[in-house]
Amino acid sequence: MCRLLCHVLFGVFLHTVHADTDWLSRLGHLLQSPDTGLSLECRNHTLLYLEHLRQGSPWALKMYDATGKPQSGVLTGGLAFLGYFSECLRALRSSESDNISLPDLGFKSSYCLSTVDLSRAQKRPPLNISEYTWRKVTSVPGQMMIGLCLPSSCSPGDVTRMSNLLIEEVVGCANVTGSTCYPNRGPLSDNVGGIAVLTILIFFVLLATIGTVYDAFGSCRQWKKNPTSSTSVDTTMASNEGLVDNKNQQGHRLGQVLLSFSMLSNGNKILKTGCSADSIPVLHGIRFYSMACIILAHSYSFAAQWISYRNPDDIKVIPANVIEQGLANGTLTVDSFFFITGLLLVYVTFKRLEATGGKMNWAVFYLHRYIRMTPLMMAVIAICATLLPYMGDGPRWKESIATYDVNCRKNWWINALYLQNFIHRPDMCLNHTWYSAVDFQFYLFSPILLYVLYKSRRYGISLISAIFVASVGATGAIIGLKNYPPIPYTSNIVSAEEMNGYFADVYIKPYCRAGPFLIGMVTGYAIHITKGSIILRKRCVACGWISCACLMLFVLYAMWPANTGQALPPPLWAAIYGALARSVWSLGLAWIVFACLAGYGGFVNTILSWKALVPFSKLTYGAYVVHPVLIAIFYGSREGVFEYSEYMMSYFALGNVVITYAASFLVCLIFEAPIIGLEKIIFSYK
Repeated sequence: MCRLLCHVLFGVFLHTVHADTDWLSRLGHLLQSPDTGLSLECRNHTLLYLEHLRQGSPWALKMYDATGKPQSGVLTGGLAFLGYFSECLRALRSSESDNISLPDLGFKSSYCLSTVDLSRAQKRPPLNISEYTWRKVTSVPGQMMIGLCLPSSCSPGDVTRMSNLLIEEVVGCANVTGSTCYPNRGPLSDNVGGIAVLTILIFFVLLATIGTVYDAFGSCRQWKKNPTSSTSVDTTMASNEGLVDNKNQQGHRLGQVLLSFSMLSNGNKILKTGCSADSIPVLHGIRFYSMACIILAHSYSFAAQWISYRNPDDIKVIPANVIEQGLANGTLTVDSFFFITGLLLVYVTFKRLEATGGKMNWAVFYLHRYIRMTPLMMAVIAICATLLPYMGDGPRWKESIATYDVNCRKNWWINALYLQNFIHRPDMCLNHTWYSAVDFQFYLFSPILLYVLYKSRRYGISLISAIFVASVGATGAIIGLKNYPPIPYTSNIVSAEEMNGYFADVYIKPYCRAGPFLIGMVTGYAIHITKGSIILRKRCVACGWISCACLMLFVLYAMWPANTGQALPPPLWAAIYGALARSVWSLGLAWIVFACLAGYGGFVNTILSWKALVPFSKLTYGAYVVHPVLIAIFYGSREGVFEYSEYMMSYFALGNVVITYAASFLVCLIFEAPIIGLEKIIFSYK
């Protein structure tokens, strides 16, 4: 076995299923020792497996064949020898094609993935390995992974101890840092939480079916002529414009409830491309393109974490072109949503205040926001915590879903309070929902700013400006004093500790992300007082567009050298950029929105206000919530080792966008839109 693992390490193992008597004898001799630390059952079953392998038993040959072996690419960093996950788990299952009866062995086949840390390996190459090969192998960042097919009686601890014993004399101080074994989950029938969540999901599908049938047969046609009304405010990622109607509700309450679940009505509302007269069409395009960029960026970053490549050296050279560099700095598109939130918050709320003479039910203001954002997020959390482990399998499955199933079982309640960016941050349930927390925290304190701005333009703008300066100053000070990067770099030019510190202290904190939100508020106020109409000279329009393009392109590409690992910016420049870049990006968005509303948008307005984007805009919130989970399912269930290429990643990324919006449509149809409809019904009876 020692020779086998040595061959696996250095790529000279012959691809064959015939047992090598030398390593079998060595492993058998090793397992006879009482000092192995292995459990008695694991040791005995492994010896039985080795004996059957010597005899050429089909099931043992399958287990051996499923064990990881090297592919070409060891010298390009390809140290992931995953084996064949499915073949391993099926090795001891009867197959009609084999027409072979399986003996009662007292164990099943289990797939275990062991990770080996080569950073502490001896400097001199062992055996007859060339110095070049040894240097290349031990210099690969990350860890080597080996897939082993062993008896199910061997625990992860047994596998780790066995692997450590076997490779100790081969790579010196290198050590197996851990092992993960499959399968280790019980049947769904034993999962009470999973059954409960599945029952609720079936209940919603049943309601949607009943509502659709009720709608299709026209039992409430008279009521449908007098749709619902609403005076609530919505400024979340997804626009619910078109998902609710805005007139007085009349009719039978039960009929209204059933129609809220109708897939016909909800589908029509989602797919309708019309906009109300007082809407801001350009925001639909900004929503869609920003969310598409986020999905594309996550497709690339998650692939680097959860997909095994045989040529990881090639990934080091990216982002090397304009498109990849734009995606590398794609975190700026998150600030587009903070900007939109601030803009709509002022724009919609001030219209309501003017209509009611300055009166506003702030309890309803908060309650609407909570109801709008929380049910869908908590539904996804419930699915992740209970059903997600049953939705896939693969060598790296547990690793890919850890933040979704394990963390959500422990910390789901923190998400319900929107405090996940402050409490138990390293074990955050649904990492991407830090945005929801920051957004809700902005919303929580916004009435103070709204009230002051509504009462006095002078004091309101002064207060917003003071908070903006404080936010920019705090961000720059934290980055400068702690020597953090100004953005999340895509290269390894800074340590993981620095990146984690930046994420915890800057990236997910509301006081460091307030700039775009405040700029959005000022933009919304400007649109409110000007009604989106202003006359500008051609020279001013040209100057505005040139300045907008230059500023947005500058902040998007200024960190190119750092993202490609070439050079770090000076500390002072890093602090200035980190403090101002997101606000500068939002200033560019402010010009785009204002110019398009005033009639100076040209082809930009044509692209962003395209009616075909309206349905996708309505699905933005659902896409935001579900897309990382869908990507994790897809990547985590991959069993093989891939060759990295731009074409393959583009194919994966674009596929993720399509699947995300398809899933978001279903989620909105069956869950999100009905909740919105029920909320409107409840508030209409108050």
